[in-house]
Amino acid sequence: MLNQLTSNASTALKPSHPGIDRFRIVLIKPSKYDDDGYVIRFWKGVLPSNTLNVLNGLTQDVIRRGVLGDLKIEVVTFDETAEKLPVNKIIRWSRRSGLKLVVGLVGVQTNQFPRALDLARQFRVVGIDVIMGGFHTSGTVNMLGADEPDIQELMREGITVVSGEVEGKWDGILSDCLHGRLKPLYSYAYNLQDLVDISDAPLPVTSRKTMKHFAEPAFGTADTSRGCPFSCSFCTIINVQGRKMRERSPESIVELLRRNYREHGISFYFFTDDNFARKKLWRETFDAIIRLRKEEGIKVSFMMQVDLAKKPKEFVPLAAEAGCTQVFIGMESVNPQNLKAEGKAQNKVEEYQGIIKEWHDAGVVVHTGYIVGLPWDTKEQVGKDIQYLLDIIQPDQASFFMLTPLPGSHDHKEMKGRGEWMDPDFNKRDSFHATIKHPNMTAEEWTESYLDAWKTFYSKENLIRILSRWKDNPKVYWNLMAVYFWYKNAALIEKEHPMIAGFFRLKDRRARRPGFAVDPLWTHLWKRSKEVIQLFIAWAKFVKEMEEVWLQTRRRSEKEERWLQEIQRVQGEVWQTLRIAEWQKLYTDAKAALPVKAKALLDPFEEMCSKVLVTPKDLKAFLTQWERVQSRIQELRSQLTPDGEAARRWLDEMAKLQMSVRLGEKIQDWQEAYARLRDNLPAQVHLLHAKFDLLTNRAVYSRQELQQFWTETVDHVRALRWWQIRPLKLIANLARDFFLTTSFAVNFKSARNPE
Repeated sequence: MLNQLTSNASTALKPSHPGIDRFRIVLIKPSKYDDDGYVIRFWKGVLPSNTLNVLNGLTQDVIRRGVLGDLKIEVVTFDETAEKLPVNKIIRWSRRSGLKLVVGLVGVQTNQFPRALDLARQFRVVGIDVIMGGFHTSGTVNMLGADEPDIQELMREGITVVSGEVEGKWDGILSDCLHGRLKPLYSYAYNLQDLVDISDAPLPVTSRKTMKHFAEPAFGTADTSRGCPFSCSFCTIINVQGRKMRERSPESIVELLRRNYREHGISFYFFTDDNFARKKLWRETFDAIIRLRKEEGIKVSFMMQVDLAKKPKEFVPLAAEAGCTQVFIGMESVNPQNLKAEGKAQNKVEEYQGIIKEWHDAGVVVHTGYIVGLPWDTKEQVGKDIQYLLDIIQPDQASFFMLTPLPGSHDHKEMKGRGEWMDPDFNKRDSFHATIKHPNMTAEEWTESYLDAWKTFYSKENLIRILSRWKDNPKVYWNLMAVYFWYKNAALIEKEHPMIAGFFRLKDRRARRPGFAVDPLWTHLWKRSKEVIQLFIAWAKFVKEMEEVWLQTRRRSEKEERWLQEIQRVQGEVWQTLRIAEWQKLYTDAKAALPVKAKALLDPFEEMCSKVLVTPKDLKAFLTQWERVQSRIQELRSQLTPDGEAARRWLDEMAKLQMSVRLGEKIQDWQEAYARLRDNLPAQVHLLHAKFDLLTNRAVYSRQELQQFWTETVDHVRALRWWQIRPLKLIANLARDFFLTTSFAVNFKSARNPE
């Protein structure tokens, strides 16, 4: 229907264009400024802009239908989070003879508005037509009207404002631009009950040029529906895209997936629908994608957003069969009072566990959205709630946000009506800054609670717990590992929210917000050099930590598991016979009283008790050391001065404990057992990174505990023979790091092709 309407209108839109033979449409998804005024841009982005693809698709549709006559039309796209925007080059384009140029700042969110406005001014000052649209302009106009100061400022600058969706309207806007009759405002969402039908709307088009700037070219975004039937007070979706669900036809969705797979190799999607579960045609959409996967061999997979309300029992298994690998759920809080205050009545905390288990049983990872700073939050309560989220609810991934009243939400409208303070800097309205006064927390406490939530969820301990759940599913395991690299790098190293972050932050010296000084070249280079060095150090620590996570959660073969069980049984018997646990406890209690020489002797041996024995040679070496300790204890005892009575008693206890051990014929049995273990050692066992845990009689894979053992041993020996140990330590550390990093890298590289 939509194509028919626009086709019927095309005759009226075919004018002649004196002096113009080309029409270039520049579509820009702007970034935002950081707290130091620099434009946020990364070497490689992660999340491509769906709005940019939608506008690109609508423009390609205008070209295909010849709506603007024989005029040559060109489309150029830029996603500023991953591409350097060539402002001066775009301005030079506008000066070419016979070329008409228009700049569209698309998908502008509230936090991107200051950057978008600054860009628009640069283009307007040289006479270039500029159009701006997105959730900020749409939400503001819909909820507050066009008289708002920010909307009026755009109009004073001669910037055309678009409110609402432009399917069926885009060719008319472009025609007005071509004829020099752009209006100050195009408002298409004044009636949220009668929004555009997108069932057969032109499909989004991916820009190959723009996708080159993203870390994963096979990662795409697409909207299959718009709107949400719920009424959350902090949400802008319902006041821009309405509460009536509108959706693309299953046939058109499959056509989009097929085309992007064949033309761009896109095999994974983030479906940006605010609530995929409320689609009327969800079953038909899943069935169509299942047929695409089975009949055409196009194995696309996707992530989608759903609510926590009850669904048909077929929904989850069908989603998994269609290729859903991850689901984003707006959980928002585990506090029922907070949910009630924000109109989130569909969320029932007591049902969270069961819902997540249902997704897990289908092999689907659960990503939850969580808001810090809801009305009933306190600093102490937020910490408890996050721990409850980790221990009881157990999602696999989390995105945290600070409650922010965005223009277009009921929260914002009500606060504005009451005259309550909101930070006037739109650049901070990103859900990562405290922009209102919280009833129970200072801005500093609120921010600290928010940052602590990230640190707690993405701690090494929690990642180990999560990945251990998925170690028998290699595809999920490695996909999660890749996501953790993205999220932890963004939130805890780059200090930006993962939703807007990529890999390796870039800073253009001159691309700085008005009001911030532009540093001299050498000053800028000095600052950036320090930042980059600090970044590399942080990354080195981060990679080592993720290696530790991998060592403790990696998948083991059945042969390796059987071998480990046997080695744990044998070594457990050896350690029990030698009474190692009692000996270590005795030594730990005696440390304060023992002389330095005794600790220099016994500390390394204490750590040797954590070594995993594999061969008869290992057993012999350990027993030799064990026997040698007895004679050294007696030697140390004889050297004690009269005031060393306390130390003498401890040494006597150690000697007594050791003398009580009777090995007899057990050594022969152990040697035979270790000979068998040596002959059956699986190739994939990384014993270089294992420690024997006395408490559980288990071989625990760990880089850090091995490193601690080496460090403490070297420290003791260095005090006696430092000139001998330094070269050995250097060589050993280099060999260890190379081996582990190589092993980890090989496994990580196989993430897309698990065995």
